[in-house]
Amino acid sequence: MGPGLGDRWFAVLPDSAAGAAVCERLPGRPALLYASGHPCVLTGSSVEPVVAEAGRTRLAVIGCTSVTADQLALLAGRIECLEDADAVSASAGCFHLVAAVDGQVRVQGTASGGRRVFHARVGDTVVAADRASTLAYLTGASLDVDALAVQLVGNVPPVLAIPMWQGIDQVSPGDALHIDARRISTGQVSFRSWWFPPEPELSLERGALAFAIALSDAVQARIGTGDTVESDLSGGLDSTPVSFLADAAVRRRGGRLVTFSQGVEDAAHDDHVWTTRARRHLSGEHLHMPSSDVPGWFADSATPVPGLDEPTPWLRGLAQTTTISALLAKRGATVHLSGHGGDEVTLLPRSYLHDLARTHPALLLPHLRAARAQVRWPLTAALRALADTKNFPAWLNAQIPLLTTPVPLASGRDFGWQWPIRLPAWTTPAAVDAVTRRIRQAATTARPYSPLRAQHQILNNVRIKAGSFNAIHHLTSQAGAALHAPFLDDHVVTAALAIRLDQRAAPGRFKPLTTTAMRPHMPAECLARTTKAAFSALFYDGLRAHRDQLRALAEGSRLVDLGFADPEALRRAYAYTPTDAGRSMVALDLFVSAENWLRAQDPRLPMFPATDDGDHAFS
Repeated sequence: MGPGLGDRWFAVLPDSAAGAAVCERLPGRPALLYASGHPCVLTGSSVEPVVAEAGRTRLAVIGCTSVTADQLALLAGRIECLEDADAVSASAGCFHLVAAVDGQVRVQGTASGGRRVFHARVGDTVVAADRASTLAYLTGASLDVDALAVQLVGNVPPVLAIPMWQGIDQVSPGDALHIDARRISTGQVSFRSWWFPPEPELSLERGALAFAIALSDAVQARIGTGDTVESDLSGGLDSTPVSFLADAAVRRRGGRLVTFSQGVEDAAHDDHVWTTRARRHLSGEHLHMPSSDVPGWFADSATPVPGLDEPTPWLRGLAQTTTISALLAKRGATVHLSGHGGDEVTLLPRSYLHDLARTHPALLLPHLRAARAQVRWPLTAALRALADTKNFPAWLNAQIPLLTTPVPLASGRDFGWQWPIRLPAWTTPAAVDAVTRRIRQAATTARPYSPLRAQHQILNNVRIKAGSFNAIHHLTSQAGAALHAPFLDDHVVTAALAIRLDQRAAPGRFKPLTTTAMRPHMPAECLARTTKAAFSALFYDGLRAHRDQLRALAEGSRLVDLGFADPEALRRAYAYTPTDAGRSMVALDLFVSAENWLRAQDPRLPMFPATDDGDHAFS
């Protein structure tokens, strides 16, 4: 086993002797061979792809998929060029696709960004992989310090994100990487877009039907015959629909459903009321776990977590999440379904008003009136925001002078392209300079995902969520029952984006897309919820119980050694209390995730760029 690789990874090699030579350097097994006999796909021991061969065509699907080996073999027989592999992308699930035809190979992840593809020059050839750390192991790459600084921005927008190691590149979500063995000596690769966001043209009723089918297919893609499946059940309008669709799927497939809820010591938390209501209509058993029975937030946060390509904001609750996964596995569950991503997919950002003003101005007034009433917004300020004409690159550049300023309390009135880009108060001018460089660089080529701000922002938020969720899926699969987020599957996202903006955000209705889509699948009483419970009690309880973990991270901080964090400001950050005005929970999460990631890196890799005398800053 190679340093830090673990057993859940794969790499794609070109159809050449140079590619075959790379195979000897990786501790995996060939899962797919080219017609020439050269290795095509190399995997870790826990990766089981679905593969097919037909003539000189080879296919591999890696991940959660509805496609069977027989179905994939039929598809392989119809593929004559790499573009024909688009047909495989129509399958439900969340997966990587590798297609090889006559010495050329196509590698793609998901349009949602949950499954990513990286590539790098390795000696005389090019290698693709699902993890940047695999390529860092092969190339001995050093840390890209600007990439680390970007990770100190809350909810790193994909337009700024770059792999954490030098010399490694990422394929944009929705694009496929093409490698031609005949041109590999030049190091050239090409890209082809295979997914584009739909125009929002469907009515709510018609679009909700397609959305319900896509979400149901996403749930079913994770459930096999006779499986024991666990589904989170908070009673909210994200996890509850998933639970009802899972219940229907396990009944059809002779399986068993276990729903799960966790207690929160907060009198204002009303999840339990809605969980009880939903449970009356679901089969199987229900498991409720008091918060005292699992590790609190920040538990073990000073223990390095290996195997991550980048810092993850989920680290605060990782000990709790993996403990639950292990407990569920003991009850026979291999799949842990969740409602994560539901907000990102079904809720419209306020910027949709900016779009309505330009695409359907006659429909704007009731939506604007409802928004103004909700955030107590003066008419003149609202009109000024509607009049903003910055394009996406200009908006990015406009964030630079604001990087160290707090997000305004009135941010709910923001019609910008994305959430404001900010750095936490404990960062230094060196971090600000690095992020500034990255923004300026990105702005020169940045293009929005859609000309509509709301559509762009939804995709931005989905890709942030899906990218970070991928790390948790990986870690929970190691611990027990792997955590899944059906809302983040490509077909679910596509179905949501296809519905008219004015109908996805009907004034006076909470989550109209979800309630309309699930009307045939859930009792009306379970669709009536209009509240969302908060989890701040878990944050403060964890902070009180595990402040020693934060102190351990802050002492001898590698972020401080790099010049990106001020030690005194860090001490103030982990002394956070509910009465501390002007500070943010996010700022503490960012410190924990980045510091832990730095400490988890394999000491045998050259983590930091060499100094003038050839030594590394530290290792």
